[in-house]
Amino acid sequence: MPVNPFDPQRPSPPESFAGRERIIRRTREFITAAGSARRGGALLLHGHRGSGKTSALRKIQALVRAETDAAILVELPLRTRSSESVLLRDAVEEIHRCCAEPGRGGSRRRAALKKISEVNLGVAGVGVRLTGPRSGDAVNPLTLWRSCLSAIADRPILCLCIDDSELLDKTGLGTLKTIAEAPGGIPILLAVAGGPELMKRLSESDSSPVARVFSGAVFDLEEFTVEETAEALAAPLRAAGVPGAWSPAAAQRIWELSHGYPYLVKCLAYAAYREGVELQSADVEAAVSEALAVASSWLDREVPHASDADLVAFGRIARTGKTALRSVEILRLGIQSPYIARLVRLGVLKRTARGHYDLRKAPVIAYYHLLRRKLFPEA
Repeated sequence: MPVNPFDPQRPSPPESFAGRERIIRRTREFITAAGSARRGGALLLHGHRGSGKTSALRKIQALVRAETDAAILVELPLRTRSSESVLLRDAVEEIHRCCAEPGRGGSRRRAALKKISEVNLGVAGVGVRLTGPRSGDAVNPLTLWRSCLSAIADRPILCLCIDDSELLDKTGLGTLKTIAEAPGGIPILLAVAGGPELMKRLSESDSSPVARVFSGAVFDLEEFTVEETAEALAAPLRAAGVPGAWSPAAAQRIWELSHGYPYLVKCLAYAAYREGVELQSADVEAAVSEALAVASSWLDREVPHASDADLVAFGRIARTGKTALRSVEILRLGIQSPYIARLVRLGVLKRTARGHYDLRKAPVIAYYHLLRRKLFPEA
């Protein structure tokens, strides 16, 4: 059966990861600092759903793993609202699991496993109870975390990746600073990913100490350029070792139709790909209906009552690349006040203050529906 290396329903594996060179470069700088100066770092990735946040987190882990087999790699995909206690509990559990994996880290792994096995977690009722090594008495979650770090202090690096971080409550958000600034011991590379809501919370004055942790390492997973789109089409073929190619015209057409949005790029590539063929722009055009069908399970129901004019307005706002806009900026796009109000009712925009709006829905939703209805507003 032919292999299709483009799967829109899964994050891109590290070997197929494309673009985002600034993230890769900064991660390598942190890895180097961890090795030479035992110093950690923190990265913040943000973007709407389908922009590739999870793929980027896994690429970061792969870069760390490639540097040293003794690294501890922890990925925490948040599913519900998470407090400091829950975040630290889950982190300690995953570190324990990583240390218990056979064949990774040799004698240092075995030593760390012995030490960390003395750090226990208990769950009492519906709450979380963190317990010390030989006592059922509750302990401060930070004490537990420090005990865990002490147990793995001789490992080269701890890479802790937290996905969907907008689900952190106020205490959980504050804990990011504690994790990133842990004194001495093991260097920690903290990589945090979240949507626009996370960025809005970090912009508030009471979150400024947390935001400063990521100074110089904040990355907006914006839409691909034409060149990045071409790379995103070529990399999966190389990684899977399957024959085929994309002509420059085909890559250009996918970029035009998708506006470079990673999820829609993958949908179009999945639908158009044929093994052993150099794909042309005509092949991309012929695959649009299939690509829309692939994307429909997520995108079809997002704005069910939107008119063509609503979608054109949504598309113009999406193309600005901004998640927060003033009403005067929206008016300059040729969108009149009644349509601003309609986009608020549709849940596309949220009014946050007089004359200020947040973009609540992912730009890919606009691009999908414009494509489905064959609407092509000016850029």
